[in-house]
Amino acid sequence: MSEKQTEVTDNKPELKEEFPELEKLIREKIRLAQKLGLMDGKEPIEGYENTKEYKRIEEIDARLWELV
Repeated sequence: MSEKQTEVTDNKPELKEEFPELEKLIREKIRLAQKLGLMDGKEPIEGYENTKEYKRIEEIDARLWELV
């Protein structure tokens, strides 16, 4: 049983190292969405669809689909 626990613990760091781009993109998308007021039940900023931040969110979404 202790071998199994060690095995599971050893695999966790590998997952983070395996998908650094995925985690980076998710963090960037969250940061941009918060900036535009698209998260946490806030009121979106007026005209957010035309901002460079929103365009970047769309690019991130496309890349996330490729990765997942």
